[in-house]
Amino acid sequence: MLPASRLGVRVVSLTVLVMTLFFGISSDNATANSHTAPMIIDQQIEIDYGEKISVTASIGTGELNLDAKSSESVRALFRPRGGSTIWSYLYPEFSLAHGATSGAIGDQLSVEFEIPTGPGSYYPPGVEFDIEFELTNVGGDSIRLPSPEAVEYLDPARDWQRVPGDGYTVIYYGVSRDRVDELIEAIDFRISTIEATTGVTDPPDLKAIVFPTIQDATPSFPPVSQTAKDQRIFAGFAKPQYRLFVQGRMNTSTFAHELAHLYTHEAISSAFESGIPSWLDEGIARFLENGSSEPSNERLRATVDPNELLSLTHMNTIPGKSRDVAIFYPQVGAFVGYLVEKHSHAHIADLLGLINRGRELEDAFEIVFDAPLSEVENDWRKLFGAPALALASATPETGGTVYDTANTPVPLIDYDSLNTGDVNTGAVEQQNVAPTATTISQSQDSSSGIASSGNSDPNWAVAAVIIGLSTITGVWLFTSRRRMPKRKS
Repeated sequence: MLPASRLGVRVVSLTVLVMTLFFGISSDNATANSHTAPMIIDQQIEIDYGEKISVTASIGTGELNLDAKSSESVRALFRPRGGSTIWSYLYPEFSLAHGATSGAIGDQLSVEFEIPTGPGSYYPPGVEFDIEFELTNVGGDSIRLPSPEAVEYLDPARDWQRVPGDGYTVIYYGVSRDRVDELIEAIDFRISTIEATTGVTDPPDLKAIVFPTIQDATPSFPPVSQTAKDQRIFAGFAKPQYRLFVQGRMNTSTFAHELAHLYTHEAISSAFESGIPSWLDEGIARFLENGSSEPSNERLRATVDPNELLSLTHMNTIPGKSRDVAIFYPQVGAFVGYLVEKHSHAHIADLLGLINRGRELEDAFEIVFDAPLSEVENDWRKLFGAPALALASATPETGGTVYDTANTPVPLIDYDSLNTGDVNTGAVEQQNVAPTATTISQSQDSSSGIASSGNSDPNWAVAAVIIGLSTITGVWLFTSRRRMPKRKS
């Protein structure tokens, strides 16, 4: 009997001989094919996290006759993966080395380009980029070469780990595996409720990028305001267009909230450009944090006066004022919970389904709930002793509205400060941190008389003075003009 080591050598040698004989039969064809078809030989990725992704590729041109002097002979394309993303392209730096690959696959093309990820070009951690190279020969014929692997944008300085859940993957670092397993167990238990409420039972691959603390996560959050960054106001952000969310700390409620956002936006993926109002989007997510309206109901009764309740009309986007933000989240969670608990989870799923098929929100709502949204809103307000809203002003203007659904944040709300009686501070880490678009929307509402808090009566004394001054100025201009000499023609 041969020693094991010598037997292993003989087996390897025999295997190599068989492979040589087998592949030798088609070696000429392989050489011919590689000679005529361009291919990517090698690709190197360097991530400067928070700034850029540098891509360097070596490409065999085959028999494609490139014009090395034309800057448009090579085009690099990249696209973040997701449900509603598009390709971007640029003309990168490249060089062509003749015969660098011994003629097997033609000349060797070296290409370098960068995907910006810094300020002004934000991408969340965890997003994956597809990359392609388009080569055009001297005759104008083009060929596209897709990169064999996507590029995942994560901070290379961190030791990222992955654990799969039910329809999603948790990507994390700096947290014990036991805590991750506990979170996944709790979330998987809620998946059936999330599916029943959104109507999505077979979602695509979803990602959760979880940081150990909010302080660690904040630099990776989308740009909202400098105050939000400095004060670490938000606990997480969902980015539905990339089918992922970013979260600070291992928190089950925040995780369920953000995951619900991803499911909701999959439910309306065909209507993604118009989206849904924030009260419905955030209301579903808030309700699905634990599948009950009771936490939101208790929060409203403990911290909000009935006269402070907002109108759905003014909740198409997340409010800009900190006090309104602190009212907004429990209110929308309580309202959506009321709809589910009075009717069913399927009613919300049906509502989303109609919106996805092109129905306007109000029309779809009345079909599903057999009553106008404004009437149902007033019925709900009675439960909290709030005054009814005039039906004409309680009707959201949904026709043609494009809702801001790019970012779906989870705020860190200091509810204890709401009991101080100061309605101007203390709601969200004592800061006003609305996105610019939301702030503009609020200003427009105020200037048009909607939800304005100032005195709207005109000041007749000021008007009289202005009229008098205008009259005196007009008379003076008229008499002065008559005294001026006429110009000769």
